[in-house]
Amino acid sequence: MKRHLILATILALCAISCHKQNNPQPPPSNGYFRGKVDGVFFSDSVWAHISTPTDPMWGPIETIIEGRDSDLVITLRLPAFITTGERLLNQATVDAIRITDYGTGGSFLAGFNGYTGSPAQGSGKINILEITSSYMRGTFECIAPPTDSAAGIFPPIYITEGEFKLKSY
Repeated sequence: MKRHLILATILALCAISCHKQNNPQPPPSNGYFRGKVDGVFFSDSVWAHISTPTDPMWGPIETIIEGRDSDLVITLRLPAFITTGERLLNQATVDAIRITDYGTGGSFLAGFNGYTGSPAQGSGKINILEITSSYMRGTFECIAPPTDSAAGIFPPIYITEGEFKLKSY
């Protein structure tokens, strides 16, 4: 009788220790990057990030805020040192929203085109609402026509209700 009781206890302990958790924790999030592309909602809380590329001689070059929607990579380009406030995407600034569609190969741009020196195109705005030591929060929207290489092939991309809150580094 004692053997059966000991065996039952050992089996119960093994079953309890081998039990897998039914609700695994989601991966840690950097925050969120979401909005609507041509009226369809998207949200990225896994790949979205903020980066500040630097040059060994000149230091920080720009602030890049990026997120993904399926085949699209949406890149908000801002100066290296930014403050809160609304930034219109026009000829007078170096701000831009670039959309790269890896599914079709199309490239779309609203704002300054620093890569080619071409005049600004499209329209939109980026509003930096809050900057802390741990995160940056803001909104964005744009009408981004295709760049020269894709002009006439693709219609413009409309981004509305864009918002982000991402970890700052």
